[in-house]
Amino acid sequence: MNILIVNDDGILEPGIEVLAKQLAPLGNIYVVAPETHQSGQGHGITINEPLKVKDYGNLYGATKALSVLGKPADCTRIAVGLLGVDFDLCVSGVNSGLNVGSDVLYSGTVAAATEALILGIPAIAVSGPKKSLHMAEKSIYKLVKYLLENNVLGKEYILNINYPSSKFEMFLGVKWTTQGKHHHAARFNQVGENLYETVYELIDTNEDDNSDVTAFRTGYLSITPLFENRTHNDLLQILENQKQLNVTAIYDNIIE
Repeated sequence: MNILIVNDDGILEPGIEVLAKQLAPLGNIYVVAPETHQSGQGHGITINEPLKVKDYGNLYGATKALSVLGKPADCTRIAVGLLGVDFDLCVSGVNSGLNVGSDVLYSGTVAAATEALILGIPAIAVSGPKKSLHMAEKSIYKLVKYLLENNVLGKEYILNINYPSSKFEMFLGVKWTTQGKHHHAARFNQVGENLYETVYELIDTNEDDNSDVTAFRTGYLSITPLFENRTHNDLLQILENQKQLNVTAIYDNIIE
């Protein structure tokens, strides 16, 4: 297999080293990651300036390692566009910090994996608290191998994997989960003239028992399938079936 390893924390962060070394028995490892920390960049891409690429040789034992002075999704694009490799799998992470609930909307880790999906490559995003990295180091090889052997990966979704809170020495089990809420509120502290520091505070939300957030809190490794297409087909059908929301009714009411 040809395996692309990406992240959003940066090419010299320990999480990506764990992935590169632990997944090496599965195939040829290629590492392409941001040169600098890019957490919270979401699925942004660079469109108005050139991307600077640095060759890191065989860093972490990889067949090839590159850094990109750009965003996480840029890294996936550079890997596919420059390396000339047919990748069988992309694994993004291990992110230093969880990516559950609404975090996935902001996560560069999830975005780098989603970009691989867009480019036709089965992908996994892996995250967990920094103090939980040992959990991934002990288990990620067997987990990815098991998922591959059982044909769980596809080209319609990514698998978003999160290790649990660091208050647990090791995860207690594995759960298939839904995306929870995990909302944050922003508070802005003025630290200078026209200069504000952002402080994020977790909002107390009711989480479903089968959500990734609940799994994180209760000591379970969560695996959540995430789709690129965010259309809610059932709701779409409900809206179309309502007489006052029928497309003809809407058209007649906005066109004179």
